[in-house]
Amino acid sequence: MQIEEQVPLAPLTTFHIGGPAKFFVRVKTVEEIQESLDYARDKKLRVQVLGGGSNVLFSDAGFDGLVKKIELRDVVKDADTYVAAAGESWDALVERAVRDGLWGLENLSGIPGSVGGAVVQNIGAYGAALSQTLVWAEAYDSATSALVHLTADQCSFGYRDSVFKHSERLVVVRAAFTLSPSPAPNLEYRDLAERFKAEDPSLQAIRTAVLDIRAHKFPDLAKEGTAGSFFLNPMVPRAQARALKERYPDMPLFDMPETPDVKVPLGWLLDHVLNLRGTAVGGARVFERQALVIAATRGATARDVNALAQMIRQGVRRTIGIDIHEEVKIL
Repeated sequence: MQIEEQVPLAPLTTFHIGGPAKFFVRVKTVEEIQESLDYARDKKLRVQVLGGGSNVLFSDAGFDGLVKKIELRDVVKDADTYVAAAGESWDALVERAVRDGLWGLENLSGIPGSVGGAVVQNIGAYGAALSQTLVWAEAYDSATSALVHLTADQCSFGYRDSVFKHSERLVVVRAAFTLSPSPAPNLEYRDLAERFKAEDPSLQAIRTAVLDIRAHKFPDLAKEGTAGSFFLNPMVPRAQARALKERYPDMPLFDMPETPDVKVPLGWLLDHVLNLRGTAVGGARVFERQALVIAATRGATARDVNALAQMIRQGVRRTIGIDIHEEVKIL
């Protein structure tokens, strides 16, 4: 295990923003997880786990502690189940499942980041959520210095939520996903339903369609930074959803697989009610093709992004009367 100092964090995130980590380590084994924790404890350092860097915004000043980048690698296939290490690329796992003819992950194509980060966040897109295929996860418990095995129920998955998101002691090490060899296209999402209304799509066709949709709705990471959807869509009780629908009759509402509440499409509200597309603060702006996304030009600062996010939060509260929260972790 090699501890580095003053390592720039911006290149390790999809926002391309952030100052240096005071201390930094790439963790490739379970043993190194404990070694890095021992190091942080001895030096009395704050610790931040980093996966693919696709859902985090680091401060312009950097991180005054130890950033631990999880780089455990391995994917094992057993019949219809994949066991993937936390440091593996999420989209590479999806691509392999599609290539192997197994259904269940294809709607989650194109999401950047690692397997571990995907589990922590319970990623979801286009009518699907990771929790629908995960059967167990293994995590390192820093309080007991041991690996713990959690079933899907024990992971306490919710909308973009899990037990790991609220526990600093648990670090995801690997996770198992059971898929289906039988065709099971999930076409609940409107754009997919319209594209395939006259056919039964193949796995590759659905993956290609999802990648096309994402390419249209999200910035090109080769040109500018983003962490995808910056805010969580509000989840509200059905009575509140009906009241909002009365105010905004054209607004769609969505049932979700993880909760009995209803998802209110924040992007629609930011676009059709607050007219925020293209609104900018410094180098950060509301993305023109998807108002839920904040894009950052090269050279943009965390201060720019945070100022824009604050303006959006205040506008939603003042105009619509609901509080919104970041999906991106701000450090």
